[in-house]
Amino acid sequence: MDIVHTLFSHLLVILLAGALLGVGSWAYTTYKVPKMYRTTVTFYALSKVNQDNSDVTSSGLTTNRQLASTYSYVLRSNLVMKEAADRLAAKDIKSPGGGFYSYATLKGMTTVATTNTEIFTATFSSSDQKNLQEIANTIAEAGAVKIQEIVGGEAKILDAAEAPGAPYSPNVKANTITGVAIGVLIAAAIVIIRALTDTTIWSEEDLSKQYNIPVLGSIPQLAALERQNLTKE
Repeated sequence: MDIVHTLFSHLLVILLAGALLGVGSWAYTTYKVPKMYRTTVTFYALSKVNQDNSDVTSSGLTTNRQLASTYSYVLRSNLVMKEAADRLAAKDIKSPGGGFYSYATLKGMTTVATTNTEIFTATFSSSDQKNLQEIANTIAEAGAVKIQEIVGGEAKILDAAEAPGAPYSPNVKANTITGVAIGVLIAAAIVIIRALTDTTIWSEEDLSKQYNIPVLGSIPQLAALERQNLTKE
């Protein structure tokens, strides 16, 4: 009960600490953290056999599903990324920092996911909102060519990349709420620690609790008595 009372007596300070840290989190997230965008390319895996045969069989579909995993690996290979980097350099597409994109940077921007079907998707994430669509489609086109050269099958592009809209990261709302929560928790912890380590006797009640003995009397502060006497006069 003493801890609860202490928290309520310092509630304004605790809320103020939460508000300050929340505002700080909002400002840092809004103005300092780079905004990240993403776009997606969808592929359809087609084997060499099914590519040459117009009749699609169940075994052919199974083969396509198995190849989707292989194609997704080839798509993220250094070979494809180096080819895409060369194509982007030929188009004079540069990163926000001013230099051309390296194959390692492009690989870091790319994640590929399979769906246990013939379909697999490649997601591209970057702070370069202006060029992300072109980057994604360039990697997809380079990957489709290399897949056909290496595996012999085909990765058809079903849905090309589109221009990204609003950023997906950072989450300003979530970061602000987290900042408020952390500020409140830190302030509350400081208040509780100070209360638990404070051995000062502030009242007769504190004295009774500390020593478990009754208080027989108390000596009032002389300054307070003098003010009372002056008021009466």
